[in-house]
Amino acid sequence: MLTRFESRGFRNLESAGLELESGGHLLLGDNGAGKTSFIEGVYLLATTRSFRTPRIQDCLRHGEGSFFLSGETDDRAQLEVAWVEGERIRRTRGARASLADHLSVLPVVSWTQADLEVLIGPPQARRKFIDRGVIGRKSAAISVISRYRRALQEKRKLLQKARPFDEHLVDLIDPWNHLVASAAAELSKLRSDYVEALERELLEVIEVCGLELPSVSLRYKPSPKEALEGQDKIYDKLQSALPREVASQQPVIGSHRDDLEIHWKGLPVRQVASAGERKALGLALTAAHGRVLEASSVRPVYLLDDVDTELDAGRLASLWQFFGAVEQVFATSNRPVVWRDLAVPHRFKCNSGSIEREA
Repeated sequence: MLTRFESRGFRNLESAGLELESGGHLLLGDNGAGKTSFIEGVYLLATTRSFRTPRIQDCLRHGEGSFFLSGETDDRAQLEVAWVEGERIRRTRGARASLADHLSVLPVVSWTQADLEVLIGPPQARRKFIDRGVIGRKSAAISVISRYRRALQEKRKLLQKARPFDEHLVDLIDPWNHLVASAAAELSKLRSDYVEALERELLEVIEVCGLELPSVSLRYKPSPKEALEGQDKIYDKLQSALPREVASQQPVIGSHRDDLEIHWKGLPVRQVASAGERKALGLALTAAHGRVLEASSVRPVYLLDDVDTELDAGRLASLWQFFGAVEQVFATSNRPVVWRDLAVPHRFKCNSGSIEREA
């Protein structure tokens, strides 16, 4: 749980510190008031990345050359993330630490406008979503993902030099295929286990919240499809694919091509769900993601940006049954009227980057 958050030079937020508590926190304000910047700041502090831009230097306040974010948790662990003189700096408990250690201090579960891509966007968005869950359950899993990416990168470099019938190149690729297969076997198992747990929790959330949604199903689609049969099977498939890979000069199978099928009434959700249904499902997925982490003894903080957008009052109230009961949640909205009858113990007013607690 986050008990203190401080920012300087970040987006349009005024430099200030906030004392925070358990339970629901609702940030109300007009567009551009700083609500999303606060959510982004907490997310970046926890993960070292922004959900709005791949370049965190874009988070600099206009006219500033650096920004600084810090926070403290209920067990007095401190986190810092900064951009200073063109360098990203992160500190965990006052010292530089591995990314895995940093991620384990303040686990977060989020739903923002960018996460809509999970439902209607390309496979890459769904792979990132799955891997957030995999790493959230066990931060050390980031090493498996890193091993796969490094081996794939080296293999890709060789393929980009490929010429047809280059037997020497094929020999050079072989050890990388072994490394790719080894990491892919571990990663596929981690992803499959997470998706299985996620679907179970998602159906439970839909039922407990009383959401009137059509039947939903999740299916993990590994590449190759035999990936869950183990390292040797993956290696054989990689070897079989080499002629195609040499011809295209790109890896054509592997965990970097995995996908997650999200079906709604038996069809892909992007084809049949309305905007309101997609928003309700996205928030239900977020709740399910949090429950999966909690089952692994991880206590996530929930971050929900523009949570009520495209939701009718009934669906918002149904979903708030879950989010309003978690240990800590931060939600933003520009529609105070829809929250009038919902129980939210901590309410804040955002205006021109200033965040003040309501009386």
